[in-house]
Amino acid sequence: MSKVYKIGTGKRVYAIGDIHGYPDVLARLHDKIDADLVKRPVEQAKIIYLGDYIDRGPDSKGVIDVILNRRDARDDIEHVCLLGNHEDAMFHEFLNDPEGHRQDWLQWGGVEAAQSYGVRVDEDISLVEQAVQIAEDLRQAIPTHHKEFYENLDLYHVVDDYLFVHAGLMPDVALDKQVKTDLTYTREPFMSFDGAHPYRVVHGHTSTKDRKVDIRHNRINVDTGLYMDGPLACAVIEGADVRVIEVR
Repeated sequence: MSKVYKIGTGKRVYAIGDIHGYPDVLARLHDKIDADLVKRPVEQAKIIYLGDYIDRGPDSKGVIDVILNRRDARDDIEHVCLLGNHEDAMFHEFLNDPEGHRQDWLQWGGVEAAQSYGVRVDEDISLVEQAVQIAEDLRQAIPTHHKEFYENLDLYHVVDDYLFVHAGLMPDVALDKQVKTDLTYTREPFMSFDGAHPYRVVHGHTSTKDRKVDIRHNRINVDTGLYMDGPLACAVIEGADVRVIEVR
């Protein structure tokens, strides 16, 4: 029999999947969350962003602005921001070593992210030749409060029986033994694992094929492929119940 995972009485979590550079869609999802809170008040509400705010879409900088402005304006709701592999690739790897292995970040949608900060990328010159200059310009262009945001993203967050993380984890490995790449890059064996975890894992990173939130007994996948014409989804978790809010 499957384990029943619960969040304590009087608590509700809104877990938002991969945003990838679409601030207007995120703002509309915030509006839907606010309407839900008016319709269904709760003692403690928490919004957890599961990472991958940047790349792919047209305005990575705008997404961070929306989150920071929201966090400042709504101090009645706790906002938890997790590290995705795209933020890790840009901020912790590419900016520190633009000629290293994570130069490939530019091909993940990094060009669009850099351009959203006003960095010029020349279409007539190879990305390899421009990488060092792009990194130098991007380091200068990212405002201080955005750097603080990227620097302070959490690897995971636990609420009662639920673990919130960007990508997943290595099955049968204790949480304190997981390494950063497990939590931010993992696909297998996590995605195909059908056993119980110590927590029910709420994650993004791997877009669902049917563009719907995938709710399973041991995990919930909230990445519905926004940048591939899917919706931006939010799993609403209260008690043992899970429902979905989404915008397209």
